[in-house]
Amino acid sequence: MKIIIIGAGFSGVSTYLLLRRMLPPPEHTITLYDAHDPRAVRLRSGRDGLASPEEATRDSAATVGNIISLEPPAVRLLRFIDHKLYDTFKARSYVNRHYTLRSARGHTLAVIPTADGKLPAEHTLSCPRFDSWQWLHEHVGYDDSVCYRRATEVDLARGRPVVHFADGSRDDADLVVGADGVRSVVKKALFGHEDESSYGPAFEGFLGVGGFVDMDLPTSVTDLESMVFTFGPAGSFGYCSAAAPEQRRVAWWSNWGSPNAPAGNTVLEASTIKEQLLDRHATWRDAAINDIIQCSSTDRVYPVWTTPDLPHWGQRGSVLLGDAAHTLQATSGSGANQALEDAVVFSLLLSHYMTTSDGARHVPRDVADMASKALYEIRAPRVAELRLRSRNLYVTNKRINSVVLEYLWYLWIFVQTHVSFASKFLSFMC
Repeated sequence: MKIIIIGAGFSGVSTYLLLRRMLPPPEHTITLYDAHDPRAVRLRSGRDGLASPEEATRDSAATVGNIISLEPPAVRLLRFIDHKLYDTFKARSYVNRHYTLRSARGHTLAVIPTADGKLPAEHTLSCPRFDSWQWLHEHVGYDDSVCYRRATEVDLARGRPVVHFADGSRDDADLVVGADGVRSVVKKALFGHEDESSYGPAFEGFLGVGGFVDMDLPTSVTDLESMVFTFGPAGSFGYCSAAAPEQRRVAWWSNWGSPNAPAGNTVLEASTIKEQLLDRHATWRDAAINDIIQCSSTDRVYPVWTTPDLPHWGQRGSVLLGDAAHTLQATSGSGANQALEDAVVFSLLLSHYMTTSDGARHVPRDVADMASKALYEIRAPRVAELRLRSRNLYVTNKRINSVVLEYLWYLWIFVQTHVSFASKFLSFMC
């Protein structure tokens, strides 16, 4: 079987590593393509740089959702996918043992352990998105494994899928894996005959800004080894350590409601963004938030995109994984986690159907379609649950001007987090 994987983010690299192990050569060939070389992007744009506004919704974007968090199940999946990759993330990320949820008025709404009680024991890891992307490429090998070419079109109308690239070249395969983000060219090939609003990026009604600052870690992070999320009438503000403690690097993000989506990333003067942040958060009772804002220098505001519910995640020798299939809200903190789950489930399914199917009865494309169908049936309900849970944290995308409504929102968050934690605890105890 010949397999092309488009996109070398979490889902693409993980699928590449797993299928290379489960479907070894020479009978099977697997090629991994990505539009951007992390080495070139870093040279062009700096540590946190984004190469262009068009990259704003790609899996590999450097600043969108500037920090990634890997929850315990995802950390265990990393170990299953590749132990050396697991070791890299464990050594270079910050280990968060708690989530702390606060109100803008200084109330602690919840302190939730990140450990899930399962073995081997793990906690949530946090690291810069750009760094994680670079580690993935370093691990598979820049020159040996990743072909740096931008896919512009996928043709699924022929007997075999054909991928066209920006340099004029093309490649065909039995299976094309679309791990290429919310603006996936594979997704466009699958659903392009329909209205784009039914499959394209959907604006969630929120804008975001974020970045990194070099400063001493706030005690609210170090005391409980925690990621801190604060909710208020003008949106939310979060921060955590972006690396091992000795590096003194804090990641932060702020989200707020907006009725209209901008055309793309909005580039502003850093001083203007700082003024807007102070307007939203200056009165919030957390000194660390003000310290972070004063040290911030980001100049980009980005819209929060999601993917509409799709009727399937693959047909005709193609499959969608990660953000290409189900971009979740930035507030879910689960994008990378779900990408890893997709990669593992699909790889196991494809390997299963390849080894149990009679080659005379099932051509490779049919096997790929069976695995794609099973992936959707297994994974779509879980993704829908996560999307609903994330939306439940935000009752409106408008500024709350009533103290009563503000406190009702805090009560809503308190109930949502404690009911969820209690149910998990009870299920664990039972």
